[in-house]
Amino acid sequence: MTGSSILLIDDEKVLLEAVSDDLKESGYKVTTAVSGEEGLKSFKMLQHDLAIIDLKMEGMDGLEVSRQIKLINPETPIMILTGYGSMETAIEAIRLDLDDYVIKPVNRDELIEKIRRCLEKRGNSHPAKPKPTFAQSIKLEEAGLTRREKEVVQLAAQGYNDNEIAAMLSISAFTVKFHLKRIFKKLGIHKRVELIVSLGK
Repeated sequence: MTGSSILLIDDEKVLLEAVSDDLKESGYKVTTAVSGEEGLKSFKMLQHDLAIIDLKMEGMDGLEVSRQIKLINPETPIMILTGYGSMETAIEAIRLDLDDYVIKPVNRDELIEKIRRCLEKRGNSHPAKPKPTFAQSIKLEEAGLTRREKEVVQLAAQGYNDNEIAAMLSISAFTVKFHLKRIFKKLGIHKRVELIVSLGK
């Protein structure tokens, strides 16, 4: 969906300019902001198709900006951009129903692909990422998943790969694979796609 408008917020000016240039070369209309406050002001005026927001900034941080944008337009896809991942920020991103979580340094091709997926989901007539239902929560409780397994399963069900989940939860990719193996056994499934389908029922 080239031609779509993207709001890019990052207080690191060199990265802001580099990523902005890459996105413009790929056909997107880009508005940049060097602070959360400036970015939120821009969004209130222009209602961008997608927001890419740095997690750690002086003043209003990325999660707070995301909360404010969701209050203005809950349908706006948001990607968090950060130099590191943590369990706390990953869980908060899930709670806010954010669309993706990009780890720095940013790989241009990977970022463009993630943006494409986010915008395609936004254009779908059906919800791309259904909200967890009461029945799904009961299913996980009945399966006897541990707290960590629930965190892994929620991220995996949203399409994150092992390395991304590992970065978000500050564990190794090997540990993610170990947790998924146990999760699959407890839920009686064998593949990642079955996990998504199972939680979607």
